Amino acid sequence: MLLLLVMLLSSCSNQIETTHCLSIPPVLLGHLNKTAFSGRTYGDVTQYAVILKRERDMCLNRIDKIREWQTEDLNK
Repeated sequence: MLLLLVMLLSSCSNQIETTHCLSIPPVLLGHLNKTAFSGRTYGDVTQYAVILKRERDMCLNRIDKIREWQTEDLNK
């Protein structure tokens, strides 16, 4: 029993390695508003599609920036 206790306690003598995780820059995590559809005609639908495409491009740009940030962080 004593031998088991000594063996278990000896494993605790090693120092704990701490890792530091950087957080994603807040500017890349900001809220993006979604434009509500309020049209009635097919023309309104096409205009709304252009707006949605622009909003999608903004989101994809942020995702690309986060990926670049990750790559830079891993290369440090």
